[in-house]
Amino acid sequence: MNQGNYINIGSTPCEEDCLSVGHPLAQAECQLYRNQLKRMYPEGKFVVKGFPHDFGHYYEVVALREDEAQTKAAWAAESDDGGVWDAQAKAARKVLFAAGSVR
Repeated sequence: MNQGNYINIGSTPCEEDCLSVGHPLAQAECQLYRNQLKRMYPEGKFVVKGFPHDFGHYYEVVALREDEAQTKAAWAAESDDGGVWDAQAKAARKVLFAAGSVR
């Protein structure tokens, strides 16, 4: 994936806390965010991408820009992700974190 073909969106909505680098549930949390962005911007193509870090991998949602519609959705998501988890993502996070003691 060439960096010019995608835009980094983030690991969680901009007003929410995120899990730390290397946390075992960080990738799954990013998947919930990806799903939320897909609900908000159905014409977009969002994927979870891992990046190396001194303390382990961290994950972010990136928006692919393979055509005009995806590019428009990518920039829209980058500038307005809603700020917080939506109701569906909140419910999914409860299930995800129910087995562990996160937060």
